Parts: sequence; structure tokens; C-alpha cells
Amino acid sequence: MMKWLVTQVNKKNKGFTLIEMVVVMAIIAVLIAIAVPQVLRLINKSKVTADLSSAKAIATQIQQYMADGGNVNLNDASISSDNNLKSYVEQRINGGIPKIRFNSNWEWRVTANTTSEEVYVGVNTGANNATTWWLFPEVSPQQDSNPYWKYK
Repeated sequence: MMKWLVTQVNKKNKGFTLIEMVVVMAIIAVLIAIAVPQVLRLINKSKVTADLSSAKAIATQIQQYMADGGNVNLNDASISSDNNLKSYVEQRINGGIPKIRFNSNWEWRVTANTTSEEVYVGVNTGANNATTWWLFPEVSPQQDSNPYWKYK
């Protein structure tokens, strides 16, 4: 028995068996399966946070524009539809009007009225029967179809 043990320890061909390699690969696969969805969720959450922050910045600049005497009357319209407002906001936000991170095909939408002093900023899908999801202020965070609330 001792002779067999000594020969096993002194063998020249040391290495891992196929079974050991398969077990290690299975463990790594399980860890990846757990980690990847979490990383993707965190990436989407960071995009949502960036867009919510951008919406607040845009709304703040529109409110400042109205306080400075600018006249605004937009109803679910693109910021680009009012050139004076667009240039005012672009000048005051570092880097201009921010891109929408959650989906680059969407565009910023604004509902603002100088008389009521209300400002709503959201995103529009731009598709047929386009939907506008209002981000600032939070108009209806319980609305299940709004993809932003899923990651908030």
C-alpha cells in the first residue's frame, strides 16, 4: 500500500483530469449566468438615472427661460420646435441638450406654458402611434408601460 502511494505522489505526469476541468467550467458557467443579467440591469438603471437627471436639467432651464421673460407654449412638442428655447437650453447645459441614453432613437418632448408656469419633460418613442413618457416631474410612475419605472 505504501509503495503504491509513493509511486502515485512521484508520478511525472501531473495535471487535471477531464472531470475536474468539466466541474470547474460548470462552476464558471453558473457564475456567469448569475452575473450577466445583474450587470445588464445595472447598465439600464444607469441609463435611466442619466435620462431622469437630463430631464430635470432641461426642465430647470425651461423654467429659467420663462423667468427671464421667454414665452413658451408647447404641448407635447420637440424642444427643436421653438428655436429660441432650444438655443437658450443648449447654451446653459454643459455640452448642449443631452442625448437620450435609454434609446437613442427617442427624442425629448416638452409640455410648457408661460401662463401656467408648468413644465413637463419626457421622451417620445418616435414610432407610429408614438407614446410620450413623462420623466419630470413624475406624472404617473405607476404606469406599467413606461420602461423607465422598471429600472428606477
